[in-house]
Amino acid sequence: MSSCSCFFYYFCTQMLTFTIIIGLMSQLCYGARQLVQWIMTERLKRVVSPTGYWAFSLAGCCFMLTYGWLREDIVILIGQMLSFYVYVLNLDYKGAWRRIPLPIRIVFYCVPVIALIFTAINAPHLVDRFIHNPENPLWLMIYGTTAQLIFLSRYAYQVVYSVKRHESCLPPVFWLISIVGASLTLIYGIIRLDPILMLGQSISILIFSRNLYVGWRY
Repeated sequence: MSSCSCFFYYFCTQMLTFTIIIGLMSQLCYGARQLVQWIMTERLKRVVSPTGYWAFSLAGCCFMLTYGWLREDIVILIGQMLSFYVYVLNLDYKGAWRRIPLPIRIVFYCVPVIALIFTAINAPHLVDRFIHNPENPLWLMIYGTTAQLIFLSRYAYQVVYSVKRHESCLPPVFWLISIVGASLTLIYGIIRLDPILMLGQSISILIFSRNLYVGWRY
C-alpha cells in the first residue's frame, strides 16, 4: 500500500471515529435530559418539564447538528435546525436562557446559522445526495424526512400548548407523538445501520412510554 493510500485510510478512519464520538456526545446529552425528566416525574408522580431537560436538549442539538453535517445527512440537519429554537423558547419560559452569559448565547445561536449556511452553500451536493445517494435511496430519504417531521410536530404541539398556559409544559399528546416519531426514526436508523440513531431512539421510546402512562394516569 502506497504512503498516499495509507494516509487516506488513516484520515478516513479518524474522521469516522470523530463522527461517532460527536454522535455519542449528542446521545449522552439527550439521554441525560430524559434521565433528569424521568427522575423528577417519578419523584413528583406527575409529568414535569424541568429546566435541565431543555438545557441538555440544546446541547444535544448542537452535537447532533455537527453529526448530521459530518455524515452529510440532510434528514438529521433539517430535524435539528427546526427543533433548536424550540429548546431556546422553553429555556426562556423557564427564565434560564437570560441567565446564560451573552457570549455563550451567541455561540449557541451561531450553531444552527452555520449549519444553515453550510446547507445553503452545499445545496446542490446535498440535493444530489438526497436524490442519487446509493447508500440512502430516495424512498428512504423521503421516509426519513417524514419521520423527522412527525417527530418534530410534537414540538409544534408543545409550543402551542405552552404558549396558551404561559409556561413550559409536556402534555400527554406530546409523548404520544414522540413515541410514533421515535419508532419511525428507529426504523430509519435500522435500515441505515446507524448505531447513533438506533441507540438514542430505542432508549427514548421506553421513557416516552413511561411519561405517557404517568401523564394520563395522573
